[in-house]
Amino acid sequence: MPLNTQIIRNGEPMKLHWGNFHIAAMALAAAFDAKEGPLGDMTKIYENVDHVHPYMPFPIARSLAFHISTYHVLAVTPLNSGGYVLKYGHSFIDLVDGEALELLPGDELVAYRGL
Repeated sequence: MPLNTQIIRNGEPMKLHWGNFHIAAMALAAAFDAKEGPLGDMTKIYENVDHVHPYMPFPIARSLAFHISTYHVLAVTPLNSGGYVLKYGHSFIDLVDGEALELLPGDELVAYRGL
């Protein structure tokens, strides 16, 4: 079953070139924001997280993006219920191509399986 995803900002879906990076960023933002589940603590995601400054984009490597985008990992994030509205801002950087994604308070992260 395909994964349907959207980031709704100010009532409109953001237009992105979707990939595992974007799905991973959504899952991490929801988990960090809610501080719940195994992804809720960024220090447990990377062994050497010392380089991650709270005001710098959180780095997402290709392997991390692929892993987080799997069924069993998404199931333990707040996205599992279909969506999450962010209370805080979060930013991420794709270590593959340098794309940055900033998610803002009030952004609605939507993810559900369906046809």
